[in-house]
Amino acid sequence: MITEFREILLVLKVFLVNLADDSLIELLTSFFLIFGFLALRRVLYTLERRFRESHALHFVRLFPPLAFYGLTAFSIAKFPQIDALYLLLAFFYSAVLLSLAGSFKTYVPLGLPSLLGLHLSVVLSGVTVFLYNYARGRNETAFELSLSYFKVFSAILISIVVIKLYVHVLHHLGDSLAGRIMKRSALLLFVLYMAVTVSWTVGTVEFSQDFVVKLAVLVALLFGYMALMVYTALNIERYFSGVEGVDEAVESFRRFMYTLALFVLYKGIDFLFSISPLVKKLGELYVLKTDLVKISLLSVIEGIYLFALLMTLTGFIKNALYLSYMKSEKEIEAGSFRSLVANVGFLIALTLALVELGITWKVMVPVAGALGIGIGFGLQTIFNNYVSGFILLLSKNIKVGDLVELEGSAGRAIGRSAETIFGKVVNINILTTVIRTTDNVEIAIPNSEFISGKIINYSMSDPYIRVRIPFGVSYSSDPEKVREVLLRVARENPMVLKKPQPSVWFYEMGDSALIFYLLVWVDIRKFWRMKALKSEIYFSAWKELKKEGIEIPFPQRDLWVRSPVRVQIDERGVFKRSGKRGKEGAGN
Repeated sequence: MITEFREILLVLKVFLVNLADDSLIELLTSFFLIFGFLALRRVLYTLERRFRESHALHFVRLFPPLAFYGLTAFSIAKFPQIDALYLLLAFFYSAVLLSLAGSFKTYVPLGLPSLLGLHLSVVLSGVTVFLYNYARGRNETAFELSLSYFKVFSAILISIVVIKLYVHVLHHLGDSLAGRIMKRSALLLFVLYMAVTVSWTVGTVEFSQDFVVKLAVLVALLFGYMALMVYTALNIERYFSGVEGVDEAVESFRRFMYTLALFVLYKGIDFLFSISPLVKKLGELYVLKTDLVKISLLSVIEGIYLFALLMTLTGFIKNALYLSYMKSEKEIEAGSFRSLVANVGFLIALTLALVELGITWKVMVPVAGALGIGIGFGLQTIFNNYVSGFILLLSKNIKVGDLVELEGSAGRAIGRSAETIFGKVVNINILTTVIRTTDNVEIAIPNSEFISGKIINYSMSDPYIRVRIPFGVSYSSDPEKVREVLLRVARENPMVLKKPQPSVWFYEMGDSALIFYLLVWVDIRKFWRMKALKSEIYFSAWKELKKEGIEIPFPQRDLWVRSPVRVQIDERGVFKRSGKRGKEGAGN
């Protein structure tokens, strides 16, 4: 690198020496071209004022530097011995780019960093243009180095313009179909653009007609692919609108399409640059190589990609099945099939990824034996929970959407002191089952507990359950009137089913009250927060019982004193009890 820069300094030295030798001709040439350029700019200044705020103004400003750039290039072809022409060519080249940049920022807003980067790239490109043209035929090393730097600065300049233009178009298109397609295509197009730019900069590709045609076909293919993805996602949202889980399904579809797009992009880059030799070299770089196992860098990449692709496909399939069943109001089948597809899909993805990695069945047999011993010791719990998950899915004793109760505590931090866990089964994973309680607390319970323990399932075969709500009224109350009021309250509650009809039991005659039970039937799948139901019933019943004059008593005790008691009050107002201790007796 130091040698190459020395060659550039040598070229600059030759340039300065030649300027000094023919200084008069160099000065006259520079004077006439610069004077002519400024004079033309002055003449067109009147046109600039006339075309102010017009699109023609940009052409008027571009014409002088463009005209003198062409005149200077023509002069170099006729008088290559005049060295000042090469410097003027670079100057007019920079002036053309600056004029274009001024027109560009009129339509596309540029931030300060982008504006500084744009102008700096223009200046540096002009310097490399001078070195490139002057070193040609004089110093081959300086010529090649200046050409490389010219490509680098030009690539930076083009990148700023392309990115800002793309963002500006996205902003104007907004949330339209075309805007969504461009937004989803941005990452893939950026990767392709960087691949093309880097290849052109390092000189591995030239912009021939054949290459440009291939690039246009690939860009059109990527846009078409993303248009298909956006259109399909919109149709999924529209068809399953209002169904629970539609957002998750759409997102899983996009993840799958993006993962598949990497393969499409890889094939497109291979179509453009023919990267097969590089792929072959990656396949020859072994991470582990034995008679049974051959793992190369390429197989590692392919194994990881295949696993990611199959897992995203599994995610989309399970969510698509879930939406289909939910749209048909089959909540039980929806959750069960989603969990089953997730577990089976993981097994298939892992198996195929290991095979792609280079671990064949010949290796898996002894590994499985060793794994069996490990399962017998350290992995017993994991394997037990994994198998229990499949048993749960196949037996259907517990399904996603069921309301279950089991021993344990959930929510002491939020003031819940119940000794059991009651909630809805929201997911059956590989190792655990997730239950969401009425307080929206999610609990992950090992699958094996559902196989070995006692679980109360409120909705295994029938979602209709009977709820008992106790009431206590005074002994002076009319039992028939109490039954009438409680039945009226139950029938007016929208959460209580009309059939089977609610009923009232005269349960017992307690110490302080007559005990009644209001029995109502509810669909626990539609309304599973029992505490809220009881609260609504109690609110309404209290109001109706008060309206009918029915008293809700409190516990009462009668105190019998068998011996006389004398009470004395001292000067401080404190009473004193004297006599034998009284004996209490309770009576109703």
